[in-house]
Amino acid sequence: MSAGFAVLVPPLPVPMAPAEEPSPPTDPPAEPPAEPKEAGPSQKRKLDDAEAPEAKSRRVREPAPDASRVMPMTTIICLHAAVAQKSYGNEKRFLCPPPVVHIEGPVWQMRSQHLGMSVVSETGERTFEQKASLDSGMTSSFKFLHVTSASSKAKSFLLSLDITEPPAQTAEDGPSGRVWATFDSAPVTIISKPSKKSAKTRNIASCILAGGPVSLFNRINSQTVRTKYMMIDQTRLCASNAAWSAFNVNVLKPAEDPEDAAGTPPHAGAPTPVTYGSEIVLVDTHSGITTTPLIIRKVDKNKVALEDTGPVSQMQKVALQRVNTDGTRHYLSAAGPITGISPSTGMASQNGTHPLLFQGARAIRERQDGRSVELDEIDDFLCWTIVGISKFQYTFFDAFGQNNTIPEIPITPFPTLFTAPVYRQEKNIVELTVSNFFYEDPKSHQQVPLDVYLGNLGPLRHRVYQPGPPGVLTTVGFLPPATTANPPTAAEPPHILPPGSGGIHTIVMVEMPPIKDVLKALEEDAIEPSSDAPAGPVGRSLPLLFIRAYDGVGYHSGRTITCDNVFATIAPDGTPDSSWLETSVASQGWTLRVM
Repeated sequence: MSAGFAVLVPPLPVPMAPAEEPSPPTDPPAEPPAEPKEAGPSQKRKLDDAEAPEAKSRRVREPAPDASRVMPMTTIICLHAAVAQKSYGNEKRFLCPPPVVHIEGPVWQMRSQHLGMSVVSETGERTFEQKASLDSGMTSSFKFLHVTSASSKAKSFLLSLDITEPPAQTAEDGPSGRVWATFDSAPVTIISKPSKKSAKTRNIASCILAGGPVSLFNRINSQTVRTKYMMIDQTRLCASNAAWSAFNVNVLKPAEDPEDAAGTPPHAGAPTPVTYGSEIVLVDTHSGITTTPLIIRKVDKNKVALEDTGPVSQMQKVALQRVNTDGTRHYLSAAGPITGISPSTGMASQNGTHPLLFQGARAIRERQDGRSVELDEIDDFLCWTIVGISKFQYTFFDAFGQNNTIPEIPITPFPTLFTAPVYRQEKNIVELTVSNFFYEDPKSHQQVPLDVYLGNLGPLRHRVYQPGPPGVLTTVGFLPPATTANPPTAAEPPHILPPGSGGIHTIVMVEMPPIKDVLKALEEDAIEPSSDAPAGPVGRSLPLLFIRAYDGVGYHSGRTITCDNVFATIAPDGTPDSSWLETSVASQGWTLRVM
Protein backbone atom coordinates (compact mmCIF):
# COMPACT_ATOMS: atom_id res chain seq x y z
CA MET A 1 0.00 0.00 0.00
CA SER A 2 1.88 2.34 0.02
CA ALA A 3 -2.32 12.96 -10.01
CA GLY A 4 -3.20 14.26 -12.69
CA PHE A 5 -6.68 15.13 -13.93
CA ALA A 6 -8.96 13.20 -16.27
CA VAL A 7 -11.35 15.30 -18.28
CA LEU A 8 -14.60 13.92 -16.89
CA VAL A 9 -17.59 16.01 -16.00
CA PRO A 10 -18.65 15.98 -13.24
CA PRO A 11 -16.20 13.28 -11.95
CA LEU A 12 -12.63 14.41 -11.34
CA PRO A 13 -9.73 12.41 -9.87
CA VAL A 14 -8.41 13.43 -6.51
CA PRO A 15 -5.14 15.39 -6.76
CA MET A 16 -2.63 14.04 -4.30
CA ALA A 17 0.45 15.58 -2.70
CA PRO A 18 3.03 12.78 -2.54
CA ALA A 19 5.35 12.87 0.44
CA GLU A 20 9.07 12.55 0.13
CA GLU A 21 10.19 9.01 0.85
CA PRO A 22 13.53 8.72 2.67
CA SER A 23 16.12 6.50 1.09
CA PRO A 24 16.46 3.23 2.97
CA PRO A 25 19.53 2.97 5.21
CA THR A 26 22.22 0.52 4.27
CA ASP A 27 23.45 -1.90 6.91
CA PRO A 28 27.16 -1.87 7.69
CA PRO A 29 29.07 -4.99 6.67
CA ALA A 30 29.12 -7.65 9.33
CA GLU A 31 32.43 -8.14 11.09
CA PRO A 32 33.91 -11.63 11.30
CA PRO A 33 33.22 -13.30 14.65
CA ALA A 34 36.06 -13.16 17.13
CA GLU A 35 37.32 -16.11 19.11
CA PRO A 36 35.68 -16.10 22.55
CA LYS A 37 38.05 -15.41 25.41
CA GLU A 38 37.82 -15.30 29.15
CA ALA A 39 36.67 -11.89 30.42
CA GLY A 40 39.17 -10.15 32.67
CA PRO A 41 38.26 -9.59 36.30
CA SER A 42 37.98 -5.81 35.90
CA GLN A 43 36.23 -5.78 32.56
CA LYS A 44 32.58 -4.82 32.20
CA ARG A 45 30.89 -6.91 29.56
CA LYS A 46 29.31 -4.98 26.73
CA LEU A 47 26.57 -6.08 24.42
CA ASP A 48 29.07 -6.32 21.58
CA ASP A 49 32.19 -7.25 23.56
CA ALA A 50 34.08 -9.80 21.47
CA GLU A 51 35.99 -10.93 24.53
CA ALA A 52 32.86 -11.80 26.49
CA PRO A 53 31.99 -15.51 26.87
CA GLU A 54 28.92 -14.85 24.72
CA ALA A 55 29.52 -12.18 22.09
CA LYS A 56 26.26 -10.32 21.70
CA SER A 57 26.41 -8.17 18.55
CA ARG A 58 28.93 -6.21 16.54
CA ARG A 59 29.80 -2.66 17.45
CA VAL A 60 28.89 0.14 15.10
CA ARG A 61 32.03 2.23 14.95
CA GLU A 62 30.45 5.38 13.58
CA PRO A 63 27.32 7.10 14.95
CA ALA A 64 24.38 6.09 12.81
CA PRO A 65 21.19 8.05 12.04
CA ASP A 66 18.96 4.99 12.03
CA ALA A 67 18.29 2.45 14.78
CA SER A 68 18.57 -0.48 12.38
CA ARG A 69 22.22 0.51 11.74
CA VAL A 70 22.94 -0.06 15.43
CA MET A 71 20.80 -3.12 16.13
CA PRO A 72 18.34 -4.60 13.62
CA MET A 73 14.96 -5.05 15.25
CA THR A 74 11.93 -7.05 14.20
CA THR A 75 8.57 -5.31 14.63
CA ILE A 76 5.13 -6.92 14.51
CA ILE A 77 2.43 -4.35 13.64
CA CYS A 78 -1.31 -5.03 13.58
CA LEU A 79 -3.93 -2.49 12.48
CA HIS A 80 -7.58 -3.20 13.25
CA ALA A 81 -10.89 -1.43 13.79
CA ALA A 82 -11.42 0.13 17.22
CA VAL A 83 -15.06 -1.04 17.28
CA ALA A 84 -16.94 -3.99 15.80
CA GLN A 85 -20.56 -5.00 15.30
CA LYS A 86 -21.90 -8.13 16.95
CA SER A 87 -23.23 -11.00 14.84
CA TYR A 88 -26.68 -12.39 15.65
CA GLY A 89 -27.99 -15.89 14.96
CA ASN A 90 -26.37 -17.45 11.92
CA GLU A 91 -25.14 -14.18 10.41
CA LYS A 92 -21.46 -13.30 10.32
CA ARG A 93 -20.61 -9.63 10.47
CA PHE A 94 -16.94 -9.75 9.63
CA LEU A 95 -14.61 -7.26 11.29
CA CYS A 96 -14.37 -4.31 8.93
CA PRO A 97 -11.80 -3.37 7.88
CA PRO A 98 -10.15 -6.78 8.33
CA PRO A 99 -7.18 -6.82 10.74
CA VAL A 100 -3.86 -6.54 8.90
CA VAL A 101 -0.52 -7.77 10.25
CA HIS A 102 2.79 -6.49 8.87
CA ILE A 103 6.30 -7.59 9.87
CA GLU A 104 9.33 -5.33 9.51
CA GLY A 105 13.04 -5.93 10.04
CA PRO A 106 15.03 -9.18 10.17
CA VAL A 107 12.56 -11.91 9.36
CA TRP A 108 13.92 -14.79 11.49
CA GLN A 109 12.59 -17.21 8.86
CA MET A 110 9.26 -15.40 9.21
CA ARG A 111 8.15 -16.02 5.65
CA SER A 112 7.63 -19.73 6.42
CA GLN A 113 5.87 -19.11 9.74
CA HIS A 114 2.13 -19.58 10.23
CA LEU A 115 -0.05 -16.81 11.59
CA GLY A 116 -3.33 -17.32 13.40
CA MET A 117 -5.68 -14.70 14.84
CA SER A 118 -8.44 -15.38 17.34
CA VAL A 119 -11.33 -13.44 18.83
CA VAL A 120 -11.02 -13.70 22.62
CA SER A 121 -14.10 -12.98 24.73
CA GLU A 122 -14.15 -11.12 28.04
CA THR A 123 -14.08 -14.49 29.81
CA GLY A 124 -10.95 -15.58 27.93
CA GLU A 125 -12.75 -17.96 25.57
CA ARG A 126 -11.40 -18.13 22.01
CA THR A 127 -14.55 -18.16 19.93
CA PHE A 128 -13.01 -18.13 16.47
CA GLU A 129 -9.58 -18.49 14.86
CA GLN A 130 -8.45 -17.79 11.33
CA LYS A 131 -5.08 -18.78 9.89
CA ALA A 132 -3.23 -16.88 7.19
CA SER A 133 0.19 -16.75 5.57
CA LEU A 134 2.48 -13.83 4.81
CA ASP A 135 2.64 -12.46 1.29
CA SER A 136 5.73 -11.17 -0.51
CA GLY A 137 5.44 -7.86 1.33
CA MET A 138 5.42 -9.62 4.73
CA THR A 139 1.76 -8.68 5.21
CA SER A 140 -1.20 -10.84 6.15
CA SER A 141 -4.93 -10.08 6.33
CA PHE A 142 -7.66 -11.78 8.38
CA LYS A 143 -10.92 -11.25 6.48
CA PHE A 144 -13.27 -13.74 8.17
CA LEU A 145 -13.12 -12.83 11.87
CA HIS A 146 -16.44 -12.03 13.52
CA VAL A 147 -17.94 -11.54 16.97
CA THR A 148 -20.63 -14.06 17.96
CA SER A 149 -23.65 -13.44 20.17
CA ALA A 150 -22.53 -15.99 22.78
CA SER A 151 -22.77 -13.34 25.47
CA SER A 152 -25.41 -10.70 24.91
CA LYS A 153 -23.91 -8.50 27.62
CA ALA A 154 -20.35 -8.56 26.30
CA LYS A 155 -18.99 -5.06 25.75
CA SER A 156 -15.57 -5.84 24.32
CA PHE A 157 -13.19 -8.53 23.09
CA LEU A 158 -9.50 -8.96 22.30
CA LEU A 159 -7.65 -9.97 19.17
CA SER A 160 -4.91 -12.51 19.82
CA LEU A 161 -2.19 -13.17 17.22
CA ASP A 162 -0.25 -16.45 17.37
CA ILE A 163 2.93 -17.08 15.37
CA THR A 164 3.77 -20.76 14.99
CA GLU A 165 6.43 -22.84 13.33
CA PRO A 166 5.32 -24.90 10.32
CA PRO A 167 4.04 -28.34 11.43
CA ALA A 168 6.44 -31.22 11.06
CA GLN A 169 3.85 -33.28 9.18
CA THR A 170 2.87 -32.35 5.64
CA ALA A 171 -0.75 -33.40 6.03
CA GLU A 172 -3.16 -30.52 6.30
CA ASP A 173 -4.98 -32.14 9.22
CA GLY A 174 -1.72 -32.69 11.13
CA PRO A 175 -1.03 -31.00 14.46
CA SER A 176 -0.16 -27.32 14.50
CA GLY A 177 3.43 -26.24 14.95
CA ARG A 178 4.93 -24.79 18.11
CA VAL A 179 3.57 -21.39 19.14
CA TRP A 180 6.57 -19.18 19.89
CA ALA A 181 4.88 -15.77 20.09
CA THR A 182 1.43 -14.53 21.14
CA PHE A 183 0.44 -10.87 20.89
CA ASP A 184 -2.79 -9.39 22.24
CA SER A 185 -4.62 -6.22 21.27
CA ALA A 186 -6.25 -3.70 23.56
CA PRO A 187 -9.99 -4.26 24.16
CA VAL A 188 -12.13 -3.72 21.03
CA THR A 189 -15.54 -2.18 21.77
CA ILE A 190 -18.64 -4.09 20.64
CA ILE A 191 -21.60 -2.11 19.27
CA SER A 192 -24.95 -3.50 18.16
CA LYS A 193 -25.36 -1.01 15.32
CA PRO A 194 -24.06 2.45 14.39
CA SER A 195 -25.75 5.39 16.07
CA LYS A 196 -28.06 7.35 13.78
CA LYS A 197 -27.80 10.42 15.99
CA SER A 198 -24.68 12.52 16.43
CA ALA A 199 -22.56 11.53 19.39
CA LYS A 200 -22.36 13.70 22.47
CA THR A 201 -18.99 15.36 22.96
CA ARG A 202 -18.91 14.11 26.55
CA ASN A 203 -19.01 10.53 25.25
CA ILE A 204 -15.57 10.87 23.70
CA ALA A 205 -15.10 7.09 23.34
CA SER A 206 -17.73 6.88 20.59
CA CYS A 207 -16.37 9.83 18.61
CA ILE A 208 -13.88 10.04 15.76
CA LEU A 209 -10.98 12.10 17.14
CA ALA A 210 -9.08 14.80 15.28
CA GLY A 211 -5.63 13.64 14.27
CA GLY A 212 -6.49 10.01 14.92
CA PRO A 213 -6.32 7.18 12.36
CA VAL A 214 -9.47 5.97 10.59
CA SER A 215 -10.51 3.64 7.81
CA LEU A 216 -13.21 4.45 5.27
CA PHE A 217 -15.06 1.84 3.28
CA ASN A 218 -17.97 1.83 0.84
CA ARG A 219 -20.58 -0.92 0.81
CA ILE A 220 -23.36 -1.22 -1.78
CA ASN A 221 -26.77 -2.39 -0.50
CA SER A 222 -25.10 -3.47 2.78
CA GLN A 223 -23.52 -6.44 1.00
CA THR A 224 -20.17 -7.61 2.38
CA VAL A 225 -19.05 -8.91 -1.02
CA ARG A 226 -19.51 -5.43 -2.48
CA THR A 227 -17.21 -3.64 -0.03
CA LYS A 228 -14.48 -1.29 -1.26
CA TYR A 229 -11.84 0.22 1.01
CA MET A 230 -10.15 3.57 0.60
CA MET A 231 -6.40 3.14 0.15
CA ILE A 232 -3.25 4.60 -1.37
CA ASP A 233 -1.93 2.76 -4.42
CA GLN A 234 1.07 4.15 -6.32
CA THR A 235 0.59 7.62 -4.77
CA ARG A 236 -3.08 7.73 -5.85
CA LEU A 237 -6.20 7.68 -3.70
CA CYS A 238 -8.01 4.51 -4.72
CA ALA A 239 -10.80 2.10 -3.88
CA SER A 240 -9.91 -1.57 -3.45
CA ASN A 241 -11.75 -4.73 -2.45
CA ALA A 242 -8.50 -6.42 -1.32
CA ALA A 243 -6.55 -3.90 0.80
CA TRP A 244 -7.05 -0.78 2.89
CA SER A 245 -5.05 2.13 4.30
CA ALA A 246 -5.26 3.97 7.59
CA PHE A 247 -5.61 7.76 7.36
CA ASN A 248 -5.12 10.42 10.00
CA VAL A 249 -7.96 12.95 10.04
CA ASN A 250 -6.36 16.39 10.28
CA VAL A 251 -8.84 19.22 10.82
CA LEU A 252 -8.01 22.39 8.88
CA LYS A 253 -11.10 24.38 9.82
CA PRO A 254 -13.61 23.11 12.40
CA ALA A 255 -17.29 23.63 11.85
CA GLU A 256 -19.01 26.32 13.85
CA ASP A 257 -21.63 24.84 16.16
CA PRO A 258 -24.16 27.49 17.32
CA GLU A 259 -24.87 25.48 20.48
CA ASP A 260 -21.21 25.42 21.49
CA ALA A 261 -20.37 29.00 20.46
CA ALA A 262 -20.82 30.33 24.01
CA GLY A 263 -19.57 27.19 25.72
CA THR A 264 -16.31 26.55 27.50
CA PRO A 265 -13.42 25.85 25.10
CA PRO A 266 -11.77 22.42 25.46
CA HIS A 267 -8.63 22.09 27.56
CA ALA A 268 -5.35 22.34 25.69
CA GLY A 269 -4.12 18.91 24.70
CA ALA A 270 -7.48 17.24 25.32
CA PRO A 271 -8.77 14.92 22.55
CA THR A 272 -11.07 16.79 20.20
CA PRO A 273 -13.82 15.06 18.22
CA VAL A 274 -14.18 15.68 14.50
CA THR A 275 -17.45 17.51 13.79
CA TYR A 276 -19.61 17.47 10.68
CA GLY A 277 -19.06 20.44 8.42
CA SER A 278 -15.34 20.62 9.29
CA GLU A 279 -12.75 21.05 6.57
CA ILE A 280 -10.27 18.18 6.81
CA VAL A 281 -7.46 16.42 4.97
CA LEU A 282 -6.77 12.69 5.07
CA VAL A 283 -3.10 11.76 5.55
CA ASP A 284 -1.97 8.22 4.82
CA THR A 285 -0.22 6.95 7.97
CA HIS A 286 2.25 4.87 5.96
CA SER A 287 3.35 7.14 3.11
CA GLY A 288 2.32 10.58 4.37
CA ILE A 289 0.40 11.28 1.16
CA THR A 290 -2.28 13.93 1.74
CA THR A 291 -5.61 14.48 0.03
CA THR A 292 -6.96 17.85 -1.08
CA PRO A 293 -9.15 19.65 1.50
CA LEU A 294 -12.51 17.92 2.05
CA ILE A 295 -15.60 18.75 4.05
CA ILE A 296 -16.99 15.83 6.06
CA ARG A 297 -20.79 15.61 5.88
CA LYS A 298 -23.33 13.43 7.67
CA VAL A 299 -25.42 11.03 5.55
CA ASP A 300 -28.82 9.70 6.56
CA LYS A 301 -30.83 7.56 4.14
CA ASN A 302 -28.64 8.69 1.23
CA LYS A 303 -29.26 12.35 1.99
CA VAL A 304 -26.42 14.69 2.91
CA ALA A 305 -27.18 16.93 5.90
CA LEU A 306 -25.47 20.16 4.91
CA GLU A 307 -26.25 21.95 8.20
CA ASP A 308 -25.31 19.23 10.71
CA THR A 309 -22.37 20.21 12.94
CA GLY A 310 -22.45 17.46 15.59
CA PRO A 311 -19.54 15.10 16.42
CA VAL A 312 -18.79 12.26 14.03
CA SER A 313 -19.54 8.84 15.57
CA GLN A 314 -17.95 5.45 14.99
CA MET A 315 -19.35 3.44 12.05
CA GLN A 316 -21.52 6.31 10.80
CA LYS A 317 -22.01 6.98 7.10
CA VAL A 318 -20.35 10.13 5.83
CA ALA A 319 -19.81 11.94 2.55
CA LEU A 320 -16.58 13.70 1.65
CA GLN A 321 -17.27 16.94 -0.20
CA ARG A 322 -14.62 18.68 -2.26
CA VAL A 323 -14.01 22.34 -1.44
CA ASN A 324 -15.01 24.22 -4.62
CA THR A 325 -14.49 27.95 -4.97
CA ASP A 326 -17.54 28.34 -7.22
CA GLY A 327 -19.92 26.96 -4.59
CA THR A 328 -20.77 23.73 -6.44
CA ARG A 329 -20.71 20.48 -4.48
CA HIS A 330 -18.99 17.27 -5.57
CA TYR A 331 -18.44 14.18 -3.43
CA LEU A 332 -15.80 11.47 -3.38
CA SER A 333 -17.14 8.40 -5.19
CA ALA A 334 -16.14 4.74 -4.99
CA ALA A 335 -17.68 4.01 -8.40
CA GLY A 336 -15.37 2.43 -10.97
CA PRO A 337 -14.41 3.85 -14.38
CA ILE A 338 -17.38 5.12 -16.36
CA THR A 339 -18.66 2.71 -18.98
CA GLY A 340 -17.99 3.90 -22.54
CA ILE A 341 -15.05 6.12 -21.58
CA SER A 342 -11.60 4.82 -22.31
CA PRO A 343 -9.74 4.71 -18.98
CA SER A 344 -6.48 6.62 -18.68
CA THR A 345 -3.21 4.92 -17.87
CA GLY A 346 -3.43 3.28 -14.47
CA MET A 347 -7.19 3.92 -14.21
CA ALA A 348 -7.80 0.34 -13.13
CA SER A 349 -5.44 -2.33 -11.85
CA GLN A 350 -5.55 -5.86 -10.62
CA ASN A 351 -7.39 -6.87 -7.41
CA GLY A 352 -10.26 -4.53 -8.27
CA THR A 353 -8.33 -1.35 -7.45
CA HIS A 354 -9.17 1.90 -9.23
CA PRO A 355 -8.66 5.65 -8.57
CA LEU A 356 -11.39 7.56 -6.76
CA LEU A 357 -13.31 10.29 -8.57
CA PHE A 358 -15.58 13.15 -7.55
CA GLN A 359 -19.23 13.05 -8.54
CA GLY A 360 -22.10 15.49 -8.33
CA ALA A 361 -25.33 15.09 -6.34
CA ARG A 362 -29.02 15.90 -6.78
CA ALA A 363 -30.02 19.01 -4.81
CA ILE A 364 -33.41 18.74 -3.11
CA ARG A 365 -35.37 20.63 -0.43
CA GLU A 366 -37.29 19.16 2.50
CA ARG A 367 -39.20 20.58 5.44
CA GLN A 368 -37.55 19.86 8.81
CA ASP A 369 -38.74 21.33 12.10
CA GLY A 370 -41.14 23.60 10.27
CA ARG A 371 -38.62 25.09 7.85
CA SER A 372 -37.30 24.34 4.38
CA VAL A 373 -33.84 22.71 4.39
CA GLU A 374 -31.54 22.12 1.42
CA LEU A 375 -30.14 18.59 1.09
CA ASP A 376 -28.05 16.64 -1.41
CA GLU A 377 -29.34 13.25 -2.47
CA ILE A 378 -26.52 10.82 -3.30
CA ASP A 379 -26.02 7.25 -4.47
CA ASP A 380 -24.48 4.45 -2.38
CA PHE A 381 -21.13 4.94 -4.13
CA LEU A 382 -20.79 8.34 -2.44
CA CYS A 383 -21.48 7.04 1.09
CA TRP A 384 -18.47 6.04 3.22
CA THR A 385 -18.53 4.28 6.58
CA ILE A 386 -15.92 5.73 8.94
CA VAL A 387 -14.34 3.78 11.80
CA GLY A 388 -11.43 4.51 14.12
CA ILE A 389 -8.31 2.35 13.84
CA SER A 390 -6.30 0.88 16.71
CA LYS A 391 -2.80 -0.57 16.56
CA PHE A 392 -0.76 -2.95 18.61
CA GLN A 393 2.95 -3.17 17.97
CA TYR A 394 5.74 -5.29 19.48
CA THR A 395 9.47 -5.00 18.80
CA PHE A 396 12.20 -7.52 19.60
CA PHE A 397 15.69 -8.38 18.36
CA ASP A 398 18.45 -11.00 18.43
CA ALA A 399 21.22 -9.65 20.64
CA PHE A 400 23.60 -12.28 19.22
CA GLY A 401 23.13 -10.70 15.80
CA GLN A 402 22.23 -13.94 13.99
CA ASN A 403 18.53 -13.41 13.13
CA ASN A 404 18.44 -16.83 11.48
CA THR A 405 16.69 -19.14 13.94
CA ILE A 406 13.37 -19.22 15.72
CA PRO A 407 13.85 -18.93 19.52
CA GLU A 408 13.73 -22.20 21.45
CA ILE A 409 11.36 -20.78 24.06
CA PRO A 410 8.47 -18.36 23.41
CA ILE A 411 9.41 -14.71 23.26
CA THR A 412 6.15 -13.67 24.88
CA PRO A 413 4.95 -12.30 27.21
CA PHE A 414 6.98 -9.14 26.67
CA PRO A 415 8.45 -7.24 29.62
CA THR A 416 6.37 -4.09 29.95
CA LEU A 417 6.97 -0.87 31.86
CA PHE A 418 3.99 0.08 34.04
CA THR A 419 5.17 3.62 34.68
CA ALA A 420 7.81 5.99 33.39
CA PRO A 421 11.29 5.14 34.74
CA VAL A 422 12.59 7.44 37.48
CA TYR A 423 16.25 8.45 37.73
CA ARG A 424 17.63 8.85 41.28
CA GLN A 425 20.61 11.13 40.72
CA GLU A 426 22.00 10.88 44.25
CA LYS A 427 22.53 7.10 43.85
CA ASN A 428 22.85 6.98 40.03
CA ILE A 429 19.98 4.49 39.93
CA VAL A 430 17.03 4.17 37.56
CA GLU A 431 13.85 2.79 39.12
CA LEU A 432 11.74 0.60 36.84
CA THR A 433 8.33 -0.98 37.41
CA VAL A 434 8.21 -3.96 35.03
CA SER A 435 5.94 -6.90 34.37
CA ASN A 436 7.21 -10.26 33.03
CA PHE A 437 10.75 -9.53 34.19
CA PHE A 438 11.48 -13.24 34.83
CA TYR A 439 11.46 -16.23 32.47
CA GLU A 440 11.92 -19.96 33.00
CA ASP A 441 15.32 -21.32 32.02
CA PRO A 442 14.73 -24.47 29.90
CA LYS A 443 17.71 -26.27 31.45
CA SER A 444 17.43 -25.42 35.15
CA HIS A 445 13.63 -24.82 35.10
CA GLN A 446 14.23 -21.89 37.44
CA GLN A 447 12.91 -18.38 37.14
CA VAL A 448 15.71 -16.19 35.76
CA PRO A 449 15.66 -12.37 35.53
CA LEU A 450 16.29 -10.54 32.30
CA ASP A 451 19.55 -8.68 31.81
CA VAL A 452 19.31 -4.90 31.63
CA TYR A 453 21.43 -2.96 29.14
CA LEU A 454 21.87 0.71 28.37
CA GLY A 455 22.72 0.60 24.70
CA ASN A 456 25.91 -1.47 24.52
CA LEU A 457 26.64 -1.06 28.24
CA GLY A 458 25.74 -4.01 30.39
CA PRO A 459 24.51 -6.22 31.79
CA LEU A 460 23.88 -3.69 34.56
CA ARG A 461 23.67 -4.58 38.23
CA HIS A 462 20.16 -4.31 39.61
CA ARG A 463 18.15 -4.97 42.76
CA VAL A 464 14.68 -6.50 42.50
CA TYR A 465 11.66 -5.97 44.75
CA GLN A 466 8.31 -7.71 44.68
CA PRO A 467 5.16 -5.92 45.87
CA GLY A 468 3.74 -7.38 49.04
CA PRO A 469 0.74 -6.04 50.98
CA PRO A 470 -0.41 -2.56 50.00
CA GLY A 471 2.21 -0.01 50.85
CA VAL A 472 4.95 -2.58 51.51
CA LEU A 473 7.85 -3.56 49.26
CA THR A 474 9.68 -6.83 49.87
CA THR A 475 13.27 -7.12 48.70
CA VAL A 476 13.93 -10.16 46.54
CA GLY A 477 17.64 -9.87 46.10
CA PHE A 478 20.57 -8.19 44.47
CA LEU A 479 21.05 -9.46 40.94
CA PRO A 480 24.61 -8.89 39.70
CA PRO A 481 25.53 -9.43 36.04
CA ALA A 482 26.21 -13.03 35.14
CA THR A 483 29.85 -12.28 34.30
CA THR A 484 30.72 -10.06 37.23
CA ALA A 485 33.97 -10.98 38.89
CA ASN A 486 33.00 -9.48 42.25
CA PRO A 487 31.06 -11.95 44.44
CA PRO A 488 28.34 -10.54 46.70
CA THR A 489 29.66 -9.22 49.99
CA ALA A 490 28.12 -9.83 53.37
CA ALA A 491 26.31 -6.52 53.10
CA GLU A 492 24.60 -7.56 49.90
CA PRO A 493 21.60 -9.92 49.96
CA PRO A 494 22.13 -13.19 48.11
CA HIS A 495 20.82 -13.84 44.59
CA ILE A 496 17.32 -15.10 45.40
CA LEU A 497 14.93 -15.96 42.57
CA PRO A 498 11.21 -15.26 43.05
CA PRO A 499 8.74 -18.14 43.00
CA GLY A 500 6.54 -16.86 40.14
CA SER A 501 6.86 -16.16 36.46
CA GLY A 502 7.08 -12.45 37.13
CA GLY A 503 3.71 -11.66 35.54
CA ILE A 504 2.86 -9.36 38.43
CA HIS A 505 4.86 -6.19 38.22
CA THR A 506 8.34 -6.11 39.72
CA ILE A 507 10.28 -3.08 40.91
CA VAL A 508 13.82 -3.09 39.53
CA MET A 509 16.48 -0.67 40.79
CA VAL A 510 19.14 -0.53 38.06
CA GLU A 511 22.63 0.81 38.79
CA MET A 512 23.60 3.08 35.92
CA PRO A 513 27.17 3.01 34.57
CA PRO A 514 29.53 5.85 35.53
CA ILE A 515 28.68 9.07 33.77
CA LYS A 516 31.98 9.01 31.86
CA ASP A 517 31.08 5.59 30.39
CA VAL A 518 27.66 6.85 29.33
CA LEU A 519 29.21 9.93 27.72
CA LYS A 520 31.70 7.78 25.84
CA ALA A 521 28.92 5.48 24.63
CA LEU A 522 26.88 8.49 23.55
CA GLU A 523 29.87 9.72 21.55
CA GLU A 524 30.58 6.37 19.89
CA ASP A 525 27.42 4.31 19.71
CA ALA A 526 24.35 6.46 20.24
CA ILE A 527 21.58 7.05 17.75
CA GLU A 528 21.44 10.56 16.30
CA PRO A 529 18.07 12.10 15.46
CA SER A 530 19.42 13.17 12.07
CA SER A 531 22.60 13.32 10.05
CA ASP A 532 22.85 17.03 10.86
CA ALA A 533 23.05 16.42 14.61
CA PRO A 534 26.00 18.13 16.30
CA ALA A 535 28.99 16.27 17.64
CA GLY A 536 29.03 15.16 21.26
CA PRO A 537 26.07 14.02 23.37
CA VAL A 538 23.63 16.76 22.38
CA GLY A 539 20.52 15.27 20.82
CA ARG A 540 21.67 11.66 21.32
CA SER A 541 20.35 8.88 23.52
CA LEU A 542 20.91 5.23 24.43
CA PRO A 543 18.05 2.71 24.44
CA LEU A 544 17.10 0.91 27.65
CA LEU A 545 16.99 -2.79 26.73
CA PHE A 546 15.96 -6.08 28.34
CA ILE A 547 17.84 -9.17 27.10
CA ARG A 548 17.24 -12.85 27.76
CA ALA A 549 20.74 -14.21 28.43
CA TYR A 550 19.75 -17.78 27.57
CA ASP A 551 19.25 -17.16 23.84
CA GLY A 552 19.86 -13.45 23.25
CA VAL A 553 16.24 -12.45 22.65
CA GLY A 554 16.07 -8.74 23.36
CA TYR A 555 13.27 -6.30 24.02
CA HIS A 556 13.24 -2.53 23.65
CA SER A 557 11.70 -0.98 26.75
CA GLY A 558 10.38 1.94 24.73
CA ARG A 559 12.57 4.33 26.75
CA THR A 560 15.96 5.91 26.09
CA ILE A 561 18.42 7.74 28.35
CA THR A 562 20.45 10.82 27.51
CA CYS A 563 22.91 13.10 29.31
CA ASP A 564 22.24 16.72 30.23
CA ASN A 565 24.80 19.30 31.33
CA VAL A 566 23.45 22.61 32.55
CA PHE A 567 26.94 24.09 32.68
CA ALA A 568 27.98 23.13 29.14
CA THR A 569 28.92 25.91 26.74
CA ILE A 570 26.58 25.54 23.79
CA ALA A 571 27.02 27.56 20.62
CA PRO A 572 23.96 29.11 18.89
CA ASP A 573 23.97 26.26 16.37
CA GLY A 574 23.70 23.69 19.18
CA THR A 575 27.34 22.52 18.97
CA PRO A 576 29.13 22.20 22.35
CA ASP A 577 32.73 23.17 22.98
CA SER A 578 35.22 20.77 21.36
CA SER A 579 36.62 19.92 24.80
CA TRP A 580 33.17 19.01 26.14
CA LEU A 581 34.16 15.52 27.31
CA GLU A 582 37.22 16.42 29.38
CA THR A 583 35.76 19.56 30.95
CA SER A 584 32.42 17.96 31.75
CA VAL A 585 33.94 14.94 33.48
CA ALA A 586 36.15 17.22 35.52
CA SER A 587 33.29 19.51 36.54
CA GLN A 588 30.86 16.66 37.33
CA GLY A 589 28.15 18.75 35.66
CA TRP A 590 26.38 15.89 33.89
CA THR A 591 23.21 14.09 34.86
CA LEU A 592 21.09 11.40 33.21
CA ARG A 593 17.58 11.97 31.91
CA VAL A 594 15.02 9.34 30.93
CA MET A 595 13.21 10.01 27.66
